Amino acid sequence: MTRSRPCPECGQMVMLQMAEKTTKTKRRALLMTQNEPVTTPAPSPAVFQEPQPLSGDAFDRMRMDPEIQQFRRKLMLGAGAVALIVVLIVVWSLLPSPVKEKKGETLASKLAKAGDSPSENGGKLVFPPGTSLMQPDEPLPQVNSGNLVFRPPGSEDLKTASALPKVTGGDLAKLAAAEEVIAKFLETPTWKQRVLLVRDRLRVAPLMSIYYSKNADGPLAFDSIVEATETSPKFSQHVVVFEGGGRRVATVEHTAAGPRVDWEAFVGSGEMGWADFLELKQAAPTLFRVLVSPAGHFENQFGDPSKLQCYSLRNISEPGAKVVYGYADKSGPIAKALDFQLQQSEDATVPMILRLKFPPDAPVDFQVWIQQFVQSGWVTP
Repeated sequence: MTRSRPCPECGQMVMLQMAEKTTKTKRRALLMTQNEPVTTPAPSPAVFQEPQPLSGDAFDRMRMDPEIQQFRRKLMLGAGAVALIVVLIVVWSLLPSPVKEKKGETLASKLAKAGDSPSENGGKLVFPPGTSLMQPDEPLPQVNSGNLVFRPPGSEDLKTASALPKVTGGDLAKLAAAEEVIAKFLETPTWKQRVLLVRDRLRVAPLMSIYYSKNADGPLAFDSIVEATETSPKFSQHVVVFEGGGRRVATVEHTAAGPRVDWEAFVGSGEMGWADFLELKQAAPTLFRVLVSPAGHFENQFGDPSKLQCYSLRNISEPGAKVVYGYADKSGPIAKALDFQLQQSEDATVPMILRLKFPPDAPVDFQVWIQQFVQSGWVTP
């Protein structure tokens, strides 16, 4: 039989054991703990503690983190390695090349062997005999003075051509005077005032009268005049940039009376109006200033590409002028002259003066014969 009682010290329940003899003796209860009771104060209730902020700067604590310190050491080592590589590359690039040193020593040795110096030759540097500064890749055949040698595209043969006029910057004062005349030419309100500034005005005045009777007259708004070049002592060319981005070349003749603008070349004038020529299908050869470029349109009377050469002809004298196709005998002198001018030019189109005519009973108004090649360029002598 067992019993439990509270402990006098701590107040907890203590199990008691009862012992009983077989001889019917008196039962005696034994306490498991027989120490003297000691009074202790009751435990105080638990108190909730609020979290307290850590002392010091957060950045300093993070900087002292071992992992961060290890990453920083690796980063510094990598940056140092990259800087060392860059320094080595720069030093290597500054070192003199063995090939250059060899060439320099060879030339210097030749000069030393010659025993000449600028002071001994009147201040001029004299190279020893046999010293070549440039070796030509391919020797060209000897030609007459004033001629050019060129190789046409797709051909292995060299051809000789007359030298083109040299283009230079020219006299700045002369070019400035020409630009001033061009500006006045563009700003004049009527052709009757403009004719005073044009070249060969007595001959050109009737042509201007006919032209402006069918086309709008008045000042031409332009943005600037650029790219002034002197093509010869007598002529200079200037590019006029119109408002909106259009461009046109203005040629000026320098005369004793002052600069004069070539009106025919500026407007692309011909012997008759371009629209009238197409409408009447003029059969008589008529002179025109046109922009010529290669083409390949073959039909009607001009349908045999094995015998004919085709060109695109564009006239600028009238707004929205129609583009036509011009034809010439493929083996004839006209086609050869036109092909030669196109091959010589770096541009896709070349300004030329041609005589054109329609075939008899022409079914369309955009196919014409090229009767004569007059010249390349729109400025007549």
